[in-house]
Amino acid sequence: MAWRTIELRLDRDSVAMGDDMSSHARVTTVARGTRLSTAIEQNTPEIRSRGWSWVVVVDGQVSAVWSVDEGVRLLVPDRALRRGPVEIHFRYFLQMDPAWLFDRLAGGARADREQLHREYAPIARERYVAELRRREREIDARLLSAECVEALRQLGADITLHADIACDFTHRGEAWAVRRADTMFQVFVGGGAPTASIRPHALGEAWLVGMLGASQRAAAGLPDLPAFDPQPGLELTRRGGRWMSQGATVVQVSSETAALVATLAFGRSIAQVRALLEV
Repeated sequence: MAWRTIELRLDRDSVAMGDDMSSHARVTTVARGTRLSTAIEQNTPEIRSRGWSWVVVVDGQVSAVWSVDEGVRLLVPDRALRRGPVEIHFRYFLQMDPAWLFDRLAGGARADREQLHREYAPIARERYVAELRRREREIDARLLSAECVEALRQLGADITLHADIACDFTHRGEAWAVRRADTMFQVFVGGGAPTASIRPHALGEAWLVGMLGASQRAAAGLPDLPAFDPQPGLELTRRGGRWMSQGATVVQVSSETAALVATLAFGRSIAQVRALLEV
């Protein structure tokens, strides 16, 4: 019977583009007298990724932090639900450590996602680097091949970290970071958005060597790239500030030089790229 149940009106934030194509609002019921913690735990977001934190707002009051990692942690006294409807909204608080987030909110911080994200960013970076160092020590696999590493070093790169999913180095005063993101070979120069996203991996390595080779040529007073005949099969189109390919080979780069290097590297080995760019 209706008087024996409490209506819950549930909703959650969208977490990415495409996730907001339809409403996440829904209505359900729980037995009258159900504890608040139980009502939350039984109706958590269907997106269940470890390391993601959600702040639970109940009837307009910040009431809990929920995560796959730690479950429900209440910021208010647990209580039996006697009157409805009860509005429960899950606010997405990015990939903040849920324990850290709970401690900050329990300590009186406002549930201001942007401010808390700024506070957490240096902690996240420190933990990320520590995790990469652990992987470097404990996992034998490396992101870049020995041939690629040797070529980078001969072109003046100083490799500062090399693990199975990441390689960091400096070259002519610039910080370079190479990352594996699922099947993509991503390169960042000086932080910010990726300078390049490439698939397959072998093309990414050849492109990386080509970029440093082009830099070495420019430093020697030569044109960045020599005249060369591109191999068929890769066409890049400029869209806004990026050059992009179509088809099974994926190339997305952020400068004309990077696009030309991709065209030179396509269909060629690291040794062939080095020979073309030799000063």
